Amino acid sequence: MKYLNIFDVAGLVAWPLLGMAVFGMTVFFERTTFFQKVQINASDFLDGIINLLKKNRSLEALTLCEETRGPVAALVRAALLHRNNSKQEMQEAIQSVAMLEIPILAKRQRLLGTVAGLSPMLGLLGSVLSCLDSLQKLGSPVTAVNLNPNFSSALLTTALGLSIAMLAYCGKEFLRSRVDSIIRDMEWSAHGIYRYLTLEIHDDQQVSPSIASEADSS
Repeated sequence: MKYLNIFDVAGLVAWPLLGMAVFGMTVFFERTTFFQKVQINASDFLDGIINLLKKNRSLEALTLCEETRGPVAALVRAALLHRNNSKQEMQEAIQSVAMLEIPILAKRQRLLGTVAGLSPMLGLLGSVLSCLDSLQKLGSPVTAVNLNPNFSSALLTTALGLSIAMLAYCGKEFLRSRVDSIIRDMEWSAHGIYRYLTLEIHDDQQVSPSIASEADSS
C-alpha cells in the first residue's frame, strides 16, 4: 500500500480522522507554547521579591510581579497588594487569584480527551461501513477482487483511529503534568510569600529596634 493512496483506501471516514488529528496537534502545541511562556523558576523569582522587600523596595517588587507573566507572579502580586491587611484578607486575595488562574491553565485540555475518545469510534465506524460494503458485494461476480480493498479499509480506519487516540491521550497526560507542576509552584510561592509577609517581616522589624537600642546604650 502506498502512502499516496491511503485516503482512497481508508474511505471517507479518513478525512474526519485527519481533521481530528490536526485539531489535536493544534491544541497540544498551543498549550505547550503557553506553558513555556507562563512557567518560571518560582524559587528564583520569590527570592528576588523577598530581597527587594528586605531593602524596602516594595514598589520595585510590585513592578517585577506585573512585568512577569504567569500565575506565580499573579499570586505574589496579590499578596503584596494586601500586605497591610489582615491575614485572612491576604489569604482570601491569594485564593481568589488562584481560582482565576487555575482554569486558565486547564483550558482546552478536555478537547484532547474528546479527540482521544472520538477517534477510535470513528475508526470503528469506518470499519463497520467497509464491512457492510463488502457484504453487499458478496453476490457480485467480482467479489474476490473487491473484498481485499474493503477489508484493508476497515483495518486501516481502525488503526488510524487508535493511533490518533493514543497520541491525544499521551498529549493530554503530558499537559496535565505541566499543569500540576505549575500548580505546585503556585502553592509553594503563595506559602513562601505569605510566611514572609506575616512572620519573618515582623521578626525583622522587631530585631531592628533592639539593635538600635543596644547601639544607643553603648
